[in-house]
Amino acid sequence: MRMSSDGFVHVSDVLRGSLEGERVRLRGWVHRIRKQKKMVFVLLRDPSGVVQTVIKRGVVSDEEYSAATKMLVESLVALEGTVKADARAVGGYEVQVDHLDVLHFAEEFPITENQSVEFLNDNRHLWIRSRKMTNVLKVRDEVFRAAREYLRQNGFYETTSPMFVSTMGEEGAELFEVDYFGRKVFLTQTGQMHLEPQLFALERVFTLAPSFRGEKSRTRKHLTEFWHLEVEEAWCDHDANIRRQEELITHMCHSVVKNRAAELDELGVDPERLLRIGPPFDRMTYEDAIEECQRRGLDIEWGQDIRTEAEHVLTQDRDTFLIVEFYPKEIKSFYMKHNDADPRTYKNNDMLAPQGYGEVIGGSQREDDAQRLIENLLRIGDDPEKYRWYIDLRRYGSVEHSGFGVGVDRLITWMLGLEHIRECVPFPRTVSRIYP
Repeated sequence: MRMSSDGFVHVSDVLRGSLEGERVRLRGWVHRIRKQKKMVFVLLRDPSGVVQTVIKRGVVSDEEYSAATKMLVESLVALEGTVKADARAVGGYEVQVDHLDVLHFAEEFPITENQSVEFLNDNRHLWIRSRKMTNVLKVRDEVFRAAREYLRQNGFYETTSPMFVSTMGEEGAELFEVDYFGRKVFLTQTGQMHLEPQLFALERVFTLAPSFRGEKSRTRKHLTEFWHLEVEEAWCDHDANIRRQEELITHMCHSVVKNRAAELDELGVDPERLLRIGPPFDRMTYEDAIEECQRRGLDIEWGQDIRTEAEHVLTQDRDTFLIVEFYPKEIKSFYMKHNDADPRTYKNNDMLAPQGYGEVIGGSQREDDAQRLIENLLRIGDDPEKYRWYIDLRRYGSVEHSGFGVGVDRLITWMLGLEHIRECVPFPRTVSRIYP
């Protein structure tokens, strides 16, 4: 039991059952309220859960009971009372209140049942208090924690990359242009290019930060601002890079089950869905993936990217992640390693989530030869001079290295079986939404 310095316990402490018959102090918000002639039932919410409390006339003072009858949803209260087991109550326990202090009388709460998605997004600052959002955010916290845990246990250092950049990091993604004291710069699409210099000092590095993509995509998988876990590792080839991805995703999935079982249960997520994830993941070449899509009737040719419809075809019947490797150079970024086995391709991979949830990881072995990097830039019509500092890395002690980026929001969307990526983000940013 965690007791605060002023003697308050959390709702979860009550629901564990060890405090039955004891007098406790609780504080939180009115989640639901039902008023009768001689008693008021309040579902009290704090960050740890919801518990039923009963306020009876004659048990609390007349002044306190009068205050209870005036409370509305989201009023802030502190109360004291005795814990009693009750199978009818939420969580199997209730608190019989003998002292009530209303710290703030809330106004009429604008969110009620059956509100539209647009209304809930307009009131995101209030909707975030809902049980669903509270539980989703707890799972999100565990995903972040587990990622850092795995990487630190495996010798990675957490670092940072700049948000303002002067060069392009990804092919095909629109950049957000920013006026930087009269100079044109961009919000970063990826921290990768500024992570790579740091591995020459630290060997294994990662960052967890926002990335920005100006794609005008209005799908359930796209945000203009998303959280990006990016990893770079020296002495790491293509196959080792894929093994690292598999281990990391597995650790994150299993940690959510271990540490957020109650939240998964309340969200209606079967933990076996996450526990069955484990290496090695399913794996196929880009060429085989295109042929598979063609066999299933898709109009797609070698050289085209694997997008939403193709992702769905390839993963709709899978219970684990699919790794597609060796994409054509024309549809991937210039910094990827040349593939001697098939010179049309790079040593790269995408990881697709099961059941059509789309790409959650993009990764590659990085090109470590300066001349080949220059040739890649010239081939796509870009100026190598803009990337002089990046090419320098290949001139002074170049090392075999690889890396990848995890779209954390997409991963959580799959984990919880959510309909839209915005459901797992506190304040989502999309093509059409910048408020609140």
